[in-house]
Amino acid sequence: MSEGMSFDFDMTAAWLRRFSADAQGQFAAFALRLREALPELVSLREQKGFFARSGKITSITIDLGENRYQLELQGGRLVARIAMVVRGITLNTKTVDAAEWFALLAEETKKASTAAQALSASLQTFMAS
Repeated sequence: MSEGMSFDFDMTAAWLRRFSADAQGQFAAFALRLREALPELVSLREQKGFFARSGKITSITIDLGENRYQLELQGGRLVARIAMVVRGITLNTKTVDAAEWFALLAEETKKASTAAQALSASLQTFMAS
């Protein structure tokens, strides 16, 4: 897939099908890819068992301008939210379909800074693989 190709519905749908087969593995790989692409904008939340050496990634948060994109893994299901945050205050949060979340995030990264565009390219590569 070339870098010039758009982030499209078919690619998202294919990843969501792969996700359903291995939710935790796909979610962790996606989260780590995002953090690698934009460490200053992406934060991850992990849940660790009492004796566990490493935790399971349960939430991804991406702060882009006034929007905060949050994707959580709850019981093998994706829960996607987008919040409007102004000067550190969350004004509203809406829950959206995971496919819509990916599309909105991709659209915003196309309009944003060079760093955010790097995230968009990283998302395209991850979803296509």
